[in-house]
Amino acid sequence: MLLQLTASAYFDFLQQFASLARDPIGYGFGVPRGDGRPILLIPGFTAGDWSLGTLARWLGRIGYKPYLSGIDLNIGCPRRKVELVGWRAEKIAHESGQRVTIIGHSLGGVLGRAIAASNPSIVREVIALGSPIRNGWTGVHDQVRPAMQAIQSFWQTFSSAPENCGTMECSCGIAQAVFAPTPPRGRFSAIYTRRDEVVQWESCVDDAGSNYEVSGLHISLIVNRQVYRILGAILADAAVDENAAA
Repeated sequence: MLLQLTASAYFDFLQQFASLARDPIGYGFGVPRGDGRPILLIPGFTAGDWSLGTLARWLGRIGYKPYLSGIDLNIGCPRRKVELVGWRAEKIAHESGQRVTIIGHSLGGVLGRAIAASNPSIVREVIALGSPIRNGWTGVHDQVRPAMQAIQSFWQTFSSAPENCGTMECSCGIAQAVFAPTPPRGRFSAIYTRRDEVVQWESCVDDAGSNYEVSGLHISLIVNRQVYRILGAILADAAVDENAAA
C-alpha cells in the first residue's frame, strides 16, 4: 500500500509540475505584483530547502523576497527546529525592517505556526500547505504513519533525544506552541486537499483562520498551480490589510 501511495504521489507531482509549467501563472502572470516583503519558506518532513526551489523562484519572479530556512533535512527535534528557524526569521525581520511572512509545507507549516506563536512581533502571517495543525501524529493517515514514526525513532536512537521527542507529548512544550491560537497581529491560512495521501485533510483546517481547498495530492502542493494562484491572492490581500491597519 505504501509503495502504491508513493507511485501515485510521484505521478501526481510530475503532472502538477507540468501543468504549472504550461500555465501563465507559473511565469508570474495573472497574480498581483508583490511588494518586496520577505517570505521565509520551510520544507516538510524529511525534505529540505531544495524541495522549495520552484516556489522560491516563483515568489521572486512576482515581486517578493524569498528566504530559505537553512534546513537540509527536516527530521529531528521540532522544538530545536522552531528555535533555529525562529532565529533566522528574527534576523530577516531585523535586516529587512519588516515582519516576515512564513510559507510552510506539511511539517514546515506546523513549525511556522509555532514560530508565529513564539514570535508574534516578527511574523506577519503563516500560510500552511497540507500541514496537520491538529491531532499530532493521529492527523497522519494510518498507511504512512508507521513509516514516518520509524524515521523519527531511528533519529532518536542516534541522537540521545527524549523518548517522546518529535511528538505532541514531548515535555519541551512544542504542542502548546503548535496549537496556540493565531496571534492578534498575525494571520493563518491553510491550503489543503481532500485527496491528501499523507495527512488527514481535516487536521489541516483552522476554524479561526482562512482555509482553501485545492485538488491534487500532498507532495505536489509545492508545485500545484491552484496553490500558486491562491498564494498570490492571499499575499496581495495581506498587503491591503497591512496598509489599511497602518
